[in-house]
Amino acid sequence: MAEYYLKYAGARFVRNAPQEEINAFVNSLSEEERSSLYNVVNLLEQEGLITLVPGDSTTIDQDMEEFLIPNAGDDF
Repeated sequence: MAEYYLKYAGARFVRNAPQEEINAFVNSLSEEERSSLYNVVNLLEQEGLITLVPGDSTTIDQDMEEFLIPNAGDDF
């Protein structure tokens, strides 16, 4: 299956189930369980619906790349 990145956490994962099954699982969680992305991801992994790829993450949001500025160099 294809690999994806969690948009707000940056961790790469592989879907082990169809998107509809993952959505149904998340929708079945209580509001308290869904209040934390970290918790939702852990529950999805525990249920075997996704597999996190250890050691592979990104912090770049491609939708915001044009607004990024360098954090090192002569400008600082």
